[in-house]
Amino acid sequence: MSQPTLARRYAFKLLANMASVPVYLVMEAILPRALGPQMYGNYSFATNLFQQFAGFLDMGTSTCFYNALSRRQREGGLVAFYARIMLLVLAAIMLGGALPIWFPVVGERLMPDVPLWLAPLAAFWAFLTWWGRVLRSMNDAIGATVRSELVRTAASLAGIALLLALFLDDRLTIRTLFFQQYAMLGATALGFWWVMRRCWRNTAWRLTPPQHAGYRKEFFDYSHPLFVQALLSFLLLTAERWLLQWFDGSAEQGFFALSQKVSMACFLFVSAMTPLIMRELSIAWGNHDRATMGRLLTRFAPLLYIVAAYFSCFTVAEGATLVRIFGGAEFAAAILPVQIMALYPVHQAYGQLAGSVFHATGRTRVLRNMTALECLYGFGTAWLLLARPEYFGFGLGAVGLAVKTVGVQFVTVNIYLWLASRMIPFDFGRNLLHQFGTLILLLILAFACREATLSLPLGDAVSLARFLVSGVLYSLLTAGLALFFPALLGLSRQELRELFRRTGHALRILR
Repeated sequence: MSQPTLARRYAFKLLANMASVPVYLVMEAILPRALGPQMYGNYSFATNLFQQFAGFLDMGTSTCFYNALSRRQREGGLVAFYARIMLLVLAAIMLGGALPIWFPVVGERLMPDVPLWLAPLAAFWAFLTWWGRVLRSMNDAIGATVRSELVRTAASLAGIALLLALFLDDRLTIRTLFFQQYAMLGATALGFWWVMRRCWRNTAWRLTPPQHAGYRKEFFDYSHPLFVQALLSFLLLTAERWLLQWFDGSAEQGFFALSQKVSMACFLFVSAMTPLIMRELSIAWGNHDRATMGRLLTRFAPLLYIVAAYFSCFTVAEGATLVRIFGGAEFAAAILPVQIMALYPVHQAYGQLAGSVFHATGRTRVLRNMTALECLYGFGTAWLLLARPEYFGFGLGAVGLAVKTVGVQFVTVNIYLWLASRMIPFDFGRNLLHQFGTLILLLILAFACREATLSLPLGDAVSLARFLVSGVLYSLLTAGLALFFPALLGLSRQELRELFRRTGHALRILR
């Protein structure tokens, strides 16, 4: 059976991500108001802690599984082996969630000023999130993206309907929020499994000793260099949130959490493409075709960058309005962190693409070494910006963590891109100039639109009407700029015309 083209799979993935945008927007407009800065900060800290723990337990095995399944799409033994890893991750993460309850002294150190009963709830949430991501990647690997994204869209919309019902009925507390999340994440994961059930209907779940040994060696060879990377990433990302909690408390944690969620909404339109490109990179590497890998990176890196920058720059300009919409007056102190973190998705897209090159080629030692290096300058920067003056820091709270997150990522991602350019034909210097030029142009446009609409009779600076008019004006100007200067998209005029032709063809297929 033929699989949908890359363009059609991206179209459905993008549509599903667009349908997820209201989920994020409604959640971030409801949760801060329903929980308040302190409890919202507690929820964010606990879920982030166990999400990072799940990432550590993964240790790159899910990426190994995705790459292997992309190349051997009907190998049931591979799925049977990874199902065992899933069970191990579940057992380990739930054990981690129980430890703060069993040993309160340790729990109070790990989760300062956070109710310890949140630990097991957050642990199960983290597993469901990780499990759903793995199942979704399986659908992408076997080319079932279209049906998978339809399932995800339906589950997301049902989940937000349940959240709204709880909020309107005045029953939305942190406990009911967790159970709403369980229902949505569980339904999504089961939906992903339903989509691909036919592929594994005849799978022999019992593996012979030689099969088990073969898969164990394959995963070990791929993932053991990533153990150090996973451990260091877990320690660094957990430590910086712990420093914020320790020095500044749950309210600042809530301000940073809001800035993170806004940046995630900006990234949704870009994240649709990265796993699909990673699949194509993996296939190209399997065919020993570095030229195709270079073409994929050259074609899509600038395009994804400008899409992310389009949303990020508007968020920077309209940060005060977005905070008023999402958090209300209680979150006024989150404006600057939101504006800074709005720039995070811009290089997050590049980070995923550059990382995909090393994952697809199996050069995981590079990722390990880079993570070790990032830990040195990353944690040092975090301490400098978060610690109180008596501990040789600036005590900047959520603002400091936002600056650290964006600044360190910019440095790390461009090192990855430079290393990738040494492996495959990719012009790093041209790409670096494109990053700065695009960002400056779009920031100028975004602030110009904001200032222009402030002079119109549309209400004050944070009015919704003015915000919407500014967004429409900014979108039109950005589209015009891209049409007149297609190099911003990394395209020539001929390639832009070809893109329009293919988009029209894809839309006709979707009909």
